Amino acid sequence: MTTTSTAAPATSTGPRAPRPAQWAVLTRMLLGAAMNSLLITTGVVLACLAVGVLVARWRGWQLVGMTETDMVGLEVIADGDGVTLIASLFILPVAVGIASVVMAVVLAARTRVYVATGATRRAVATAQLLTVLGSAAYVLLVTAVVLLVVGRGPDGALALLQADGAGDVATLSVSALGAVLLGMAGATMITALFLRWPWWVGVGLLLLLFVVLPPVTTFLLPAVGAAVDRASGWWGWDLSVAVVVAALFWWILRRVPVR
Repeated sequence: MTTTSTAAPATSTGPRAPRPAQWAVLTRMLLGAAMNSLLITTGVVLACLAVGVLVARWRGWQLVGMTETDMVGLEVIADGDGVTLIASLFILPVAVGIASVVMAVVLAARTRVYVATGATRRAVATAQLLTVLGSAAYVLLVTAVVLLVVGRGPDGALALLQADGAGDVATLSVSALGAVLLGMAGATMITALFLRWPWWVGVGLLLLLFVVLPPVTTFLLPAVGAAVDRASGWWGWDLSVAVVVAALFWWILRRVPVR
């Protein structure tokens, strides 16, 4: 007579691998979505510029490449001398910067979804701010590459920026970083504002900031308006305001309800 063993197979009881933190998982997800959008924007803009140049050469148009940093876009001018295509590569960082602000709004608008599925508000806020930093880094990288290409090297890039040395470059870099971060941090903060309170609260605050306060400080409080104008001319002003706006975003997002 034979017997059949029914003993369960031995299982390993070794230590499990630690689970990644929520903020790290969310940061990878949000930053991946933002980078995907920015890379697509980069490719589309470069493709449009390439098509414009090819069409100009095919039609025999005069092609003019603008090197001024404040000249962006793709423009066709027809006059008595023929057709001229005016192109500027500086449209690329502008387009990427606009796309980064749009993605900041889109990703911040998904806050309730992440919280409803188990993510903490702290993790979501951390991931959002890290995504803003990553997107800003990409925008500045694209800007630096465009400056090097248009200026045909570091010396030409410095000439375009009208920078005399490393000090000017550092000042301009901080100013540019502040401008980019302020745009994205402001977009995320405004989105969180509408998520936290009814729409009329957000609209009222925006009207107060951008419609009521400017004429009040100009005509009723000229000393305050003059002080703000002087401060806004400082190279670190945008970065300082961006830090304050990011802190407000953190405070508001930590109180966003899920309903």
